[in-house]
Formats: sequence, structure tokens, C-alpha cells
Amino acid sequence: MKKNLVIFDGSNFYHGAKNLAPKIHLTNFNYRKLAELVALSKNNKIEYCVGEIKQEKGNPKSVSLYANQQALFYHLEKQGVEIKKGYMLKNNSVYQEKGVDVRIALDILRGALKNEYQNCFIICSDTDIIPAILDARKEKKKIVYVAFSNFASRALKANCSKTIYITEKMIGDCNYDIFANVVGFLIAIA
Repeated sequence: MKKNLVIFDGSNFYHGAKNLAPKIHLTNFNYRKLAELVALSKNNKIEYCVGEIKQEKGNPKSVSLYANQQALFYHLEKQGVEIKKGYMLKNNSVYQEKGVDVRIALDILRGALKNEYQNCFIICSDTDIIPAILDARKEKKKIVYVAFSNFASRALKANCSKTIYITEKMIGDCNYDIFANVVGFLIAIA
């Protein structure tokens, strides 16, 4: 049986999850469990696509953001999630993520053409990937748009095979209980 491909657009997911469940800590989140919930399967290849933050000399905020992102990467790798990196472009002191949508579109299309999946679940609301979605569907692949229950792109809903929604409950169910993890660890080493 072919694996499902589940693709997280890191920035879209961060903002959507925080909007739906503001108290969530995404460095303590079970991305694999959410992928299993949306795909209704444990047989998933999971990708997390995000612009990579670089440390800037003399910029304490960049150092903090970099450290947080590295902690997230470590957490994702422990869950077997493949990290695909774009980059951050600074324009007038504002950072913009670049290359992530292209990476997502290429992975959708490459996987369809190489028959690497039958179902692709995209947790992304960027309409730039619609041409790749349409080409993958021509290859008889099912492309599922995974939207947040409080926001969905009409264009993606219209062009994907199906739409499913991430709810606040799903986000809560995938949040690790840090206290329980610490207690479990202490019991295990005692």
C-alpha cells in the first residue's frame, strides 16, 4: 500500500493553529498524530515546509527566533517528520518567507508523476500551488485540502478533490502535556 503524503506549510499551520487555539505550544505538538487524524491512516510520509531563520549578528530577536526554530526542528525530527527548508528574505526590516510554496508544489507534482502516493493532504492555504494540484489530479491522485475550521480558501476548496477541517479539539488532542511527559520520564528513571 502506498503511503499518503501529508505536507505542512509551517507558516500557514502556525498562524492557523494559533488563531484557532491561541494557547497552543507548537514546539510541543504531535504533528504525526495530526497527520494520522487527517489521513485516517498511520501510513504517512510527513513533510514540514518552512523558511529557515538565520541568526544575525547584533540582533537578539533573530537569535531567539533561530533557537526556537531549531527546537522545533529537533521536535519534528524526533517524530519522523521530514523538514523542507525555504529561506527568509529581509525587505525593509520585514522578513518574508520565500521558496516554501515552490517546494510544496514541486513535492505534490513530483510525487504524483513518480507515483509515490495515492492521496496527498495539504495543510496549506496558498493558492500559488493550484497548478501543481491540478496536474496531480490529472495523474489520478487525490489531493485533500486540510483547512482550519475558522478559515478556508475558496479557491483551494474548488480545486482539490476534497476538503477536511482541523478543529480546535483536534489541535488540543495533538498537544503534548508537558507535565505528564516530565512525570512519565521521572517515573521511568526511578
